[in-house]
Amino acid sequence: MDQDPSPLDTLRQLKEWLDAGAITPDEFKALKQKLLFPEPAAPTSPPAEPAAAPAPAAPEPPVVVPEIIAAEVPAEIPPTAAVPPVPPVPPTPPVPPLLPPITAPVSVVPEALPPTPEPRPEPVLEPTTVAPVEMAPMLPPITHTTATDFSNEEEYVEPDAYTAPRKSPLMTIVVVAAVLALLGLVAYLLMDGRGSERLTSTSRTDADSVAVQPEIGPQTEQIDLPPVAAPETIRVAAPVAPPVVAPMPADTVATEVAVAATAAPVEAPAGLSESAAKARVEAIMQRYYADLQAAPFTASAYFAPQVERFYTMQSTTPAAINAELAKTHFPEFLEGQSSIQAGTLQVGAPVADGSRVVTFVEDSEAFRQSRQERQRTSAQMRVRFDKDFKIVYLRQEKLLKNEFGD
Repeated sequence: MDQDPSPLDTLRQLKEWLDAGAITPDEFKALKQKLLFPEPAAPTSPPAEPAAAPAPAAPEPPVVVPEIIAAEVPAEIPPTAAVPPVPPVPPTPPVPPLLPPITAPVSVVPEALPPTPEPRPEPVLEPTTVAPVEMAPMLPPITHTTATDFSNEEEYVEPDAYTAPRKSPLMTIVVVAAVLALLGLVAYLLMDGRGSERLTSTSRTDADSVAVQPEIGPQTEQIDLPPVAAPETIRVAAPVAPPVVAPMPADTVATEVAVAATAAPVEAPAGLSESAAKARVEAIMQRYYADLQAAPFTASAYFAPQVERFYTMQSTTPAAINAELAKTHFPEFLEGQSSIQAGTLQVGAPVADGSRVVTFVEDSEAFRQSRQERQRTSAQMRVRFDKDFKIVYLRQEKLLKNEFGD
């Protein structure tokens, strides 16, 4: 069963009828008064005249949209006089508080409904609560409006929080590469196995100074090489035309050939045993070290006219050796003493040209003028003597010890 319309819906329906012209303003006021302030139900008394049988209640018509109702309003509204008057004698039955919605205007007021049981009393609505509904103005229909154009307005964007700029990794890479290169250079210098070419107790070069330390570190293992014959120097003379001589007698030629054959064995070096050669080399080196203790030094007494190497000097002469020692060795190394370490002298066999290779360990001690300290060194030496036991090659192959102290 459909729910009865509320008084507000009924009042709205009456307002629509009034606007459409279906009822007059007086009728609207009367119906509204009855709707808002219903009279209390009076005790029913039997009517003087038998009332007509009540007509069956018509089904409630569906509510129709007001526009459709306005379209069905007749052109001429019937006069209100057509409504039949209410009998004055019997009391007018109370109008039900809720009127069913009417979809179409009627010319006759519907007959009064039979009295119904009194409903549960409800609180009376105050006029002040209904007045706003009665006097509420008709609002225009709500239409959709276009959004306001904000294209000309500048959009405000909140700045992001400050973040530190990302550092470029290039600087880090350069620093790391430089550190690694420095460490590699230091490791190379410390572990380099090249033989030392520095003069220790015999001479002094420009590389020696107070700020520079001698080389200290691991050395490569020395390999004893077999003696190599010195290259023979061949001098080619310009061709000279032989002089024209008179033919010699046959007996004179035979005499000269015999004399030449007799003199040839004298020029050949006499063969020495290994012990004799060792003793002779040791005696020469002892005289060499004794003469090297103080100036002047006579290099021609120990070196051949052409020396292949003397420490760092190459292709030199005894005169150049004297000048170098007077310039660098004697002013720097004072009270110098050098000797062959016992049991280290080794003399090789002679080669084709008669030269011999000698190896030994040299122990030296001297007072260094630049450092004001005593220096003690031990070095592996290699010396080559020619057939006349003159030095043609002298080199320090390996520095075994280098100590400074009082």
